[in-house]
Amino acid sequence: MNPPLKVLTKVLDSLHVGVVVIDKNQKILSFNRMAGEMLGQDSGPRVGTSLLLCHPERAEPGVMKMLNQMKSGELKQYQGWVNFMGRIMCEYINPIFDETGKYVGAFMELHDGKEKAEYLKMKGEFKEPTMHGLGDSSPRSVKTPAK
Repeated sequence: MNPPLKVLTKVLDSLHVGVVVIDKNQKILSFNRMAGEMLGQDSGPRVGTSLLLCHPERAEPGVMKMLNQMKSGELKQYQGWVNFMGRIMCEYINPIFDETGKYVGAFMELHDGKEKAEYLKMKGEFKEPTMHGLGDSSPRSVKTPAK
């Protein structure tokens, strides 16, 4: 690993937010320590694999639709809630464009959403998302080929 990339990896691993960076082909370029912790996965083996493997097979069409909307500029940012095995998280996904406006990838931020969810529950503005991470809602193994 080259020195600047090594430093960037150390910075990302020191953040208290989960960060996943993908290229234009959904290949994971970075999957920081906190993302691994929040999603119950070993982050190292995820790097270099398809983002689609982080989702159950049935979720692929929705994930690809969202990424294609980002690629085209139709969707500027995705914001949503994730309930992964009982851990509530806020998810933000942003497209990345180069200096010519060409889509080159996306990055995801995962934030612990417990306090925000509790606040919104008190206001009657929060609906608990469906739990994922178990059974047919589990991420696939990095050894399972994505379509």
